[in-house]
Amino acid sequence: MTKINLDQNKCIGCNTCVLMDPETFEMDTTIYKAKVKKQPEVITDIIKSAVEACPVGAITIEQ
Repeated sequence: MTKINLDQNKCIGCNTCVLMDPETFEMDTTIYKAKVKKQPEVITDIIKSAVEACPVGAITIEQ
């Protein structure tokens, strides 16, 4: 099963992933860092783009 991992220790809260894919990512308003809203069934091109757009590499896709 494929899984998206988001390292909140690396996240700088830039909101890029949330803006690119609000179905998968959301901001944790208590710490102002992104988190995975729900694990997708399929890794779409939008998800891949959001992962690649993360400026600090906090998001990874685990196969």
